[in-house]
Amino acid sequence: MSIRSLSLPLGITAVVLCLFFGCCRYCSADEKNPDEALTYLKNLSIEQLASLEITTVSKTEERLSDADAAVFVITSEDIRRGGFTSIPEILRMVPGLQVAQIDGNKWAISSRGFNAWFADKLLVLIDGRSVYSPLFSGVYWDIQDTLLDDIDRIEIIRGPGATLWGANAVNGVINIITKRAKDTQGGLVNAGGGNIEQGFGSIRYGGKIGENGWYRAFAKYFNRGPFKLRNGHDAHDDWDLGHAGFRMDLEPSPKTDLTLQGDIYTGKTYELVQFSPLGRSNFYGTQKTDLVGGNIIGRWSKRISSSSNMRFQWYYDRTERDANYVKEAVDTLDLDFQHSFQAFKRNNVIWGLGYRLIHDNLPQTEIFYFRPKSRIDNLFSAFFQDQISIIQDKLDFTLGTKVEHNDYSGFEIQPSTRIRYKPDQHQTLWAAVSRAVRTPSRADQDMNLILSTFKTGPTLNSVILRGNKDFDSEELVAYEAGYRYVPQRRFSCDIATFYNVYRGLRTSRQGSPEPPLFTLPPPARRIIPLNILNQYHEDGYGLEISGTLELAEWWKMSMAYSWLKLRLHTDQKVFDMELGEGNIPRNQISFRSYMDLPANFQIDTFVFYVDELPEMHIPAYTRLDIRLGWNPLKNLSLSLKLQNLLDNQHPEYKDVGSFIASEVPRSFYGKITWSF
Repeated sequence: MSIRSLSLPLGITAVVLCLFFGCCRYCSADEKNPDEALTYLKNLSIEQLASLEITTVSKTEERLSDADAAVFVITSEDIRRGGFTSIPEILRMVPGLQVAQIDGNKWAISSRGFNAWFADKLLVLIDGRSVYSPLFSGVYWDIQDTLLDDIDRIEIIRGPGATLWGANAVNGVINIITKRAKDTQGGLVNAGGGNIEQGFGSIRYGGKIGENGWYRAFAKYFNRGPFKLRNGHDAHDDWDLGHAGFRMDLEPSPKTDLTLQGDIYTGKTYELVQFSPLGRSNFYGTQKTDLVGGNIIGRWSKRISSSSNMRFQWYYDRTERDANYVKEAVDTLDLDFQHSFQAFKRNNVIWGLGYRLIHDNLPQTEIFYFRPKSRIDNLFSAFFQDQISIIQDKLDFTLGTKVEHNDYSGFEIQPSTRIRYKPDQHQTLWAAVSRAVRTPSRADQDMNLILSTFKTGPTLNSVILRGNKDFDSEELVAYEAGYRYVPQRRFSCDIATFYNVYRGLRTSRQGSPEPPLFTLPPPARRIIPLNILNQYHEDGYGLEISGTLELAEWWKMSMAYSWLKLRLHTDQKVFDMELGEGNIPRNQISFRSYMDLPANFQIDTFVFYVDELPEMHIPAYTRLDIRLGWNPLKNLSLSLKLQNLLDNQHPEYKDVGSFIASEVPRSFYGKITWSF
């Protein structure tokens, strides 16, 4: 009998064992005096989670249970109990988020559709620093890394967030917020490895600076081995990255906070590629990409009064990627100021100004070039939002807008209207209408990408994907509504529904072939352009449900379900991978269970189902991950993570251009954590 045929029974057995040990623990709990209970790691209760202060929805602190948006929070305890080793894997637990791994170092991650390697309608921030690429409109997930133990929480908005966060926050915002240096004092060491996670380790130390200052510094490294191709051969998609960083927090006065933090990284990724450069025969082999970058962030905050705050933040970021097919270097300088205050007793006002400068340098390669090769772009922005209390603690109304000017499409206005009603302290109903845009990128207007070459008689033809100087912003008008219920300490649920209308979506259409250009030496060369255009319209609607149940102090379960429908309005054949319903899963279901067992053991289970992607010929799959943890000492933790137990390997996405996609394998790794 093959291992594949045994995978389903083994997976079911693992789940049954989880429930069996959980039931045994539950039966014994009632017989014990609570004061005599063994020391277990405590999770946030439902009540505590609902009371978490979040900032992404309104840019000011508010309770999670009061938010007037489809928001989901991943806590530091969720990250630890999940045994995750990368940020993309953490995001799999978010309802309404599509997360698909393309190969060993690439992901396609989006919210509410339009998933692609460069999903261009999802804005991602790390401590207020945008990691959205201005070149290709998307996120390079292979360089988005930090010490996961230092993440305080990840706040995810599903739906537009452009009124406060600006362009490209079309279908969602992911805001990764790290802990204050004050909360990471002392030392921490992690180390581990497995069959794919071949080796990883990190070290962090935090201390004090005088009476009112704190610091921390960390360094980490990981080396991940290759996945497999469908035929079982090695995919050669290894990945390694070294990363170091620091953070300092100062409180020079009771009402003033200063923060300075920074990161540097270096590493490399590998992938299988296949393309036909400039008339040569098909090239098929392994390509390496060298990764280098760093950033520094400064932040000043001032509490003027109990209802008024000011904040100024600046950051500088540099990224470099060097491969045979693309070379890029991007420098970004960003300045951001915001002020919040209460006016006329019923109005909570927040406003702000921003400026961003982006300078890039893009040397020509065999298949990729930009015209011009280097460019400086400026982005100016201002926003204003007023939350009006109509009935105190019952009904409020929020109006706001963001105004931006960029060098590609000029002025953009992104307004939003929201209403929130709380019939009692346990329930929140909300609705919103918003406009958001995805502004053009360098690739949309200046790119030339040689997709293929072929001969017709004596002429060599090159199909080139070309940017369009007239390419304009993609637009969204979103209608949303939601309901949040936290009736008691042990139960909560959250429901969100939406209807989205998109206009001017990016696509490409073949233009007329240019006349042959006769060169010496022959052959003559002719270009067949594939022009980028704002051509398609689409609408989408869906439902997202999540809930958490505390069966006991030692056992918590979370469940999520999302359903999504997209309709592309065209009779033409669509070649763009992110468009259309066939490239996103219509149904997604997930289940998480955290159990604290006797003798300081934990068993944590994560099961999720992802529907098929019919246009990509990707079948539906169910994945089971289990983490076994043990804390033999207060400052020592051991864990074993088992992933993808129901399958030897499965695909989650198709080939991307010249990149050959691989399949996600069954894997395992062990980890040891020591704090001092």
